[in-house]
Amino acid sequence: MKISSLRLQLLAWVVLPLTALVTVNLWTSQRNALATADLVTDRMLVGSARAIAERVAMAEGVLDATIPPAAIEMFDTGDRDSVYYRVETANGRLLTGYPDLPQAPQSGSIEASYRDRRLRLTTLSHAVIGAGTDSPIRVTVGVTLAGHDAMVQRLWFSAFAQQLALVAIAGLFVLLGLRRGLAPLMRLRDTVRSPDRSDLDPVEVPGAQSEIRPLIDALNAYMERVRAQMAAQRRFIANAAHQLRTPLALMSTQASYVLRESAADRREEALVALQAGSGRLARLAEQLLTLSRAEPGSRRPRADRIDLTEAAREVLETHAPKAVERNIDLGLEEAGPVPVIGDGTMLREMIVN
Repeated sequence: MKISSLRLQLLAWVVLPLTALVTVNLWTSQRNALATADLVTDRMLVGSARAIAERVAMAEGVLDATIPPAAIEMFDTGDRDSVYYRVETANGRLLTGYPDLPQAPQSGSIEASYRDRRLRLTTLSHAVIGAGTDSPIRVTVGVTLAGHDAMVQRLWFSAFAQQLALVAIAGLFVLLGLRRGLAPLMRLRDTVRSPDRSDLDPVEVPGAQSEIRPLIDALNAYMERVRAQMAAQRRFIANAAHQLRTPLALMSTQASYVLRESAADRREEALVALQAGSGRLARLAEQLLTLSRAEPGSRRPRADRIDLTEAAREVLETHAPKAVERNIDLGLEEAGPVPVIGDGTMLREMIVN
């Protein structure tokens, strides 16, 4: 769809790339939110596993694994997550917890499926004094991902709201900037369309930017050409009125004489004179038309490739009957083509003259 508004086009050129950058930023923000939620969850898992491991001790020659409430309650974030744990000796003997709970590697956390639920798990090794071959014990703690996913959404929606506000504020400032920046152009429009302007005087727009100044100069140059053409038309009308007044008055007199004259020979003589006058008038009209074409600014100069010999031959053929009628010896001595570049109509009229 083509946007016809300059303001909307400029706004689109600013906001659309900014929106694309915001989209990329939102994608990276989502990955950062996921990494942050993983880090927080892993820290909580390690803290819970360490709290459980520190409560494992020898009691009357037997390892006692007591789960402290704090190790479970630290996951109570209001998202109703379930916590699973397993405590086992070095040789794999279960001390407490869920025997089928998956075990995470010692180097970090993993995500696994347990009882049709996704868990994030971590495993911690802890040495117990006096436990012998049962030491070190391994504590595995897993938690469902409801709180983890809620944290990702909160972080991502926070970044989304910030980016959306950024685009809105940027668009607002762009609109304000365009309004101020395009103000000289609007003043130029109002000046040109003003009903008070009845002439073609140059347009002046105070405060116009350097980008708009060429448009104003071009508009003023165009109005200068229009003024020149209008002046040429006025000169042509004045010349035509002056040149046609006398022949028309003479023809009117001759026509009146024909109407009053009763003798046939004199009427014929007057009609011949009237015919000759009409021919002169036609010739004058043709010359006036040529004059209008020759006026500066009346039309764009042409650059035709003309053969003067051919043009002279055409003029000779046109005027040969009149020359024969008047017993005028009219001829053309050709010396080959004479190519020139110019206005063909004006060159032929020059040869006629």
